[in-house]
Amino acid sequence: MIQLLILIIISFFSSISADELLSKRAQEVLNSAVYRMPSPSVIGKREWDELQLDRLITILDRTTTAFGRWGLVKLLHPVASKYHLDQRRKIITSLLEHPESMRIFQEQLEQVHRGQESLLAYWDKNDALSQNCEQFYFTAPGLRDLNKSGVALNISAAVELFNSFKYLLTALALSGVATEFSQWIYSDQKDLDLWSGIKSGFEMPLLQHSFKISQIQKQDSPYIFKDYAKAFGGRGSWYDRYLVLSRGYSLEGLANAPTNTLRFPGPLGVMWGIIGATIPTAIFDYQWGNSIFSAGKRIISMNRDINQLQKRVSDVAHCINSIKKLQKLIIAQDDEFSSYFDINDDDVLDLFTNKLASQRFLKKPGYLYSRGHVLAMHQDIKRMKRVLIPLLHSIAFLDAYCSIAQLYKESQKQEVVFSFPEFIESSTPFLKYYDAWLPLLSAQEAVTNNLFLGGDQPGKIIITGPNGGGKSTVLKTEGVVAVLAQGWGIVPAKNAQQVILKSIRTSLAPHEDLSKGLSTFMAEKKVMGQLFDDICNSDANHPMLVLIDEPYKGTVEDETAKRIYQFGKDVAEFPSALVALATHVKKPILLERDTGGIFGNYHVKIREKSLGVFERLFKLEKGPAMWWFEDENQRSRFVDWIG
Repeated sequence: MIQLLILIIISFFSSISADELLSKRAQEVLNSAVYRMPSPSVIGKREWDELQLDRLITILDRTTTAFGRWGLVKLLHPVASKYHLDQRRKIITSLLEHPESMRIFQEQLEQVHRGQESLLAYWDKNDALSQNCEQFYFTAPGLRDLNKSGVALNISAAVELFNSFKYLLTALALSGVATEFSQWIYSDQKDLDLWSGIKSGFEMPLLQHSFKISQIQKQDSPYIFKDYAKAFGGRGSWYDRYLVLSRGYSLEGLANAPTNTLRFPGPLGVMWGIIGATIPTAIFDYQWGNSIFSAGKRIISMNRDINQLQKRVSDVAHCINSIKKLQKLIIAQDDEFSSYFDINDDDVLDLFTNKLASQRFLKKPGYLYSRGHVLAMHQDIKRMKRVLIPLLHSIAFLDAYCSIAQLYKESQKQEVVFSFPEFIESSTPFLKYYDAWLPLLSAQEAVTNNLFLGGDQPGKIIITGPNGGGKSTVLKTEGVVAVLAQGWGIVPAKNAQQVILKSIRTSLAPHEDLSKGLSTFMAEKKVMGQLFDDICNSDANHPMLVLIDEPYKGTVEDETAKRIYQFGKDVAEFPSALVALATHVKKPILLERDTGGIFGNYHVKIREKSLGVFERLFKLEKGPAMWWFEDENQRSRFVDWIG
């Protein structure tokens, strides 16, 4: 039972690795052709990494094909174009409002999924099947154009298979035929007797094991050198060899040879005869069997390779056929889809895809098919694969949109939901997320919060409390919701209103960089300087969101508190920047008073259920975490508990 469980676990992780590998290869293929985003992203690599957006995609991915994740990645990069945001919402809304169309899309995407591995294999330079099938193609100068002809490749495949069968027949019997042919040419033999040669070829293995005399005369006296030559020649039997060895030998018949005789006495001679006769038989059996095995293996291998190639080409044909059907389905929908699906009129591409999606390659794989046409199409796919990439881009986006719609649909049955954000034009930026939650956690673990910045609430907030109290979770929730709003066009919240942000910047986890000579504090200071420069560039036409977690770490707390306070005073002059900053030091809470309410104080609620036992509620509430700053005993108990 334990062994079975281990096998199941190993099988599960092996399949995950295979899927991940296929997805990675698909992304490499899609990235091999330039795709220009319709609008630039409002985040950078630091924001992508600190908000754990790769992990977010893995958790929320509902795509069908290996190409879909690429589409999700591209769409998750948030944009600041109202037109493109409206377009994305219309596509998702259309899929939700027309479930039958979405079902048909997903069915065809499933067909693409079935053939994607075969299609992606054409971008694998080390693909063994493709390399094995090279033997069927013409490689001589002047003959390579024949590789475009199915008829010529049929002949080439037939010749290769015939040669393999010839090697097998040679191993079995044709050595006798070859001997007969040589005797007919080079001796006085008048007639060519093929049947005699075939019989001779099959007699050879039998003679090697025969217990009958074949080439010598039986005698009690030692045999001479000539008898040895007959016994150990190609037509000597096992018994011939046994006799000459067991009886001993004489050097009679050799020029200038002495007349002495060598002979083993009694049982020793018998043993010597058996061993000496068996060794050549064993060597012959090994060589003969190896020749047959090699020839048979080559025939089986060639047959297997060409059959696998036919299945691969058939899989690709079905895959492309499904893409063509999706193309027609998209065109039949409203115009919002067309900009994300390649429907351009390319005569060369159309000719190729029509030829590939013909009945010849779509029919069920079997033994009766044209090897030449399969080989020719295999070459065509290798030659034309790059022109397919725009089609695959389109499939990736369609799959991604279906995934987003499916995610939205599934969430409506849960306590925490996704919704469509409402983008509102305003001279001052604001965000209003009602019952927002962090989708990096499961729906069962998620805690909802009302997250407000700007509008009738402070546009800049300080979140105070202990390390490990949930401040980072709140900041990450704010960032992920903002990214999803301007990326996938849905948000993890019951309701959301906001301006379109032109920039989202974070400093959630700067690290030391020894290669650049940066300590933790130096890295923090560098990032804070960059964020301040970005904030200085914000204005009514460039609203931005800035999320900062525990800045200026790596120095004494008084210095940290002083620098955070000064940073707050400096950025208070820029109303177009929404800022949320989390810290465990006290002085920054004075910013609410000293900036006239531009900053607001918040904390993440922590409840002490009993003495020294705490519960982190992850609920954001107004006001600073005064217990953390003023109740030394409770602070000490929490530090002990969190440890």
